[in-house]
Amino acid sequence: MRDFSEGFRVDRMRSGNAAVYILKEQFEKFSSSPQKVETCESIASCFYQLEQYEDAAGWYETAGKLILSEPTVTPAIKALSALSVYERALDCYRKEEDEERFTECSTLIRELKRACASA
Repeated sequence: MRDFSEGFRVDRMRSGNAAVYILKEQFEKFSSSPQKVETCESIASCFYQLEQYEDAAGWYETAGKLILSEPTVTPAIKALSALSVYERALDCYRKEEDEERFTECSTLIRELKRACASA
């Protein structure tokens, strides 16, 4: 007899991987930073739901880098906007038990919080 929970998980993996593939295609097509950031967060969310935390963290960090590189936004606004995606990346590193990346991300979060407080 087939284990239904395992079958459900396989179906979820297939649909999640298909969603990631489609989103990655969209990411490549977009030229504006806000669209790319939104797509990065969607890709990260898919990986998170698939419990692929290392991949999720990488995409959250990519979103954060895009936010921080936006030339038309003040530094305090960029820091505030990037803070939430880096906190999600930190959660992924915690779940992945990646001490080195966790520490790096924690340091960046502290710097972002200082930038927000100084504004």
